[in-house]
Amino acid sequence: MTTTTETTTAKAKQAPAFYIFSQSQDGKNQRVGAAFRHGKGNGFNVLIGNTRYVAFPPKAQSATTEEKGA
Repeated sequence: MTTTTETTTAKAKQAPAFYIFSQSQDGKNQRVGAAFRHGKGNGFNVLIGNTRYVAFPPKAQSATTEEKGA
């Protein structure tokens, strides 16, 4: 007698925080992607077409670093 156990870990679908649109020359908007909140930090996972990007806000610079650049 054999038994099989099916284990499925279905990840809940996350609604996009933003949709990304491209405007054509005739003025119509077409949805080309979406942005989802990143699981770690304040960033976003951005999906445009079949390409995935990750965006994070810039890190705060110290006063000495800002003085060197000026």
